[in-house]
Order: sequence, then C-alpha cells, then structure tokens
Amino acid sequence: MTASGGLVLPDPDRRAPGRGAHLHPSIECFDLAVRRKAFPRAFKVPGPLDVTGLRDYVAQRDK
Repeated sequence: MTASGGLVLPDPDRRAPGRGAHLHPSIECFDLAVRRKAFPRAFKVPGPLDVTGLRDYVAQRDK
C-alpha cells in the first residue's frame, strides 16, 4: 500500500512511487492498524489518512 494525497491506496504490484507499507490482507489486521493509528506513522505523515479505499480492497481479498 502507499499514501498519496491523504489517501491510503492498495499497491498490489509494489510499483507506486514513494514510501510503502505492508499489511496482512485481513480485516482483523486492518482494523487493528486503524485503532493503533499505524497508517500515519508508517507513512510518516502528520494527521489522519483516508483508508476507505484500502478497507474495501482488504475486504475483497479477505473473502
């Protein structure tokens, strides 16, 4: 996954420019990362990030 313009986006090919982060493709890991506010820390950005697109992607992969 990668962060761009305040959004956290899936990057399954690991080719997007910039800082990337890894997340297990399960809803449990995603929810834990949100509760711990791990996304801003992983991408070293101040403030909250929109993770709705990533949540949808993880939900589809977790089925």
